[in-house]
Amino acid sequence: MTMAGSETAMLSLAGVSKSFGGLKAVSDFSLDIAKGSITSLIGPNGAGKTTVFNLITGIYRPDSGTMRFDGASIMSLLPHQVVETGIARTFQTLRLFENLTCFENVVAGQHCRCRAGFIACLLNTAARRREEEKAFKLAEEALRRLGIWQFRDELAKNLSYGDRRRLEIARALATVPKLLILDEPAGGLNEQESNDLMGIIRDIRDSGITVFLIEHDMRVVMGISDRVAVMEYGRKIAEGTPEEVQHNPDVIEAYLGSDEEDDEFAKAGEAR
Repeated sequence: MTMAGSETAMLSLAGVSKSFGGLKAVSDFSLDIAKGSITSLIGPNGAGKTTVFNLITGIYRPDSGTMRFDGASIMSLLPHQVVETGIARTFQTLRLFENLTCFENVVAGQHCRCRAGFIACLLNTAARRREEEKAFKLAEEALRRLGIWQFRDELAKNLSYGDRRRLEIARALATVPKLLILDEPAGGLNEQESNDLMGIIRDIRDSGITVFLIEHDMRVVMGISDRVAVMEYGRKIAEGTPEEVQHNPDVIEAYLGSDEEDDEFAKAGEAR
């Protein structure tokens, strides 16, 4: 896979730091995400992983460093502007419109791609109708891709937890991203749901969308990742292929901490 500094990097972070008061949540963090890859970011709870995601997506502003996406700086962009550049994300905690249908949830996620203003909507212009038709088509494609089209008219709150996870990914995909950021997508899923998710993520990557995820399920990480980066106390302590990271002594010491967990980590690698 492409290494850091490559011209094929879609997302490049260099020397990124972020402090909250006296706490340095992210310290001198650098990472390149290669186009067409699946990259996982792992580490103990509190290592700073979600803060990195929040910096990329404009929720926080870095104190220092640079962040470039598709060749352009995203340092000063607001969250909706980040989405407009082609970065979509899901969250560790589901953020759905509970009382809207699945179809409405996905259509609502496309606001960043809609250009029709109040007057166009009021007059129901041809341009507005074309825009709506496109939004509906993208919503259908995303729901079908995630295998939940049959629930299109069901309220989001009535779906199973696993299907709600799928719905959030479908909503992100409907924004037509170049980079999809997933924050613990396998959290709370059973083994079969995790297996299905792995297939979905591979399919997304194979369609040309780059994937960057945080995940604690080592079976998922080892099963789908092209590259893995590891954080501890806000710093990156390792990066490489799943096999390289799996056998890195610093990772084993910092991230696993026990022989039992070490065995689980090894088994996840064997299952790759």
